[in-house]
Amino acid sequence: MIAAGWTVHLVTDIFPTDGQFTGDDEWIEHGLKQGWTLLTQDKRIRNQLPVLNRLVAAGLTIHCLSSAELSPSARAERFERHRDKIWRYGREGPPGFYVVYEDSVVRRWP
Repeated sequence: MIAAGWTVHLVTDIFPTDGQFTGDDEWIEHGLKQGWTLLTQDKRIRNQLPVLNRLVAAGLTIHCLSSAELSPSARAERFERHRDKIWRYGREGPPGFYVVYEDSVVRRWP
């Protein structure tokens, strides 16, 4: 959990063997059952249609950093900078896959 005024559950909090050994469908399905807005840096998820279809059917969102090359502190800072948009899209939709750029958050699927 990160102390920035919102609760972030890391994959390793739920799946102790680390996210490297947990399939995207598994951690995403867990998040969907919890009703969470999901955060990631893995843009490959955008190409996993069965996972994305379940996301949209659940009425939820996933927010992906535009670059996986950011340092951990830069990742946290970028998500924090766009917190209001992430929360609003997570609560009000529309559901789908969003990319979190340095200066914007853009819905990329569907």
